[in-house]
Amino acid sequence: MNEGVAVLRLSGEVTLSTLPHLSDMLNKATQDHPNTPFVVNVNDLTMLDDPGIGILMGFAGKLRTSNISCVVVCSQAGIRSRLATTGFDLAVSVIDDTNSKY
Repeated sequence: MNEGVAVLRLSGEVTLSTLPHLSDMLNKATQDHPNTPFVVNVNDLTMLDDPGIGILMGFAGKLRTSNISCVVVCSQAGIRSRLATTGFDLAVSVIDDTNSKY
């Protein structure tokens, strides 16, 4: 936790083979930090495929139904482009912040 915000830093690859781990981690985070806003920092990801974007969208949607905010921090042009192409950035706030404290 950082200033009343739960921070998740993703690294490596989010692909079909890593989806179960990502899903488990996100579920555990919401259980460990109920009613807490989330920041998901994806600056250390080397790969984020469409199913991974779907998992993140579902996570943000689950939080939204409980009136809890979720922000994604992403400074990587390639991943930001994927988030824009899929429309993710229309549904979830995506912040381009290379020097994010999160």
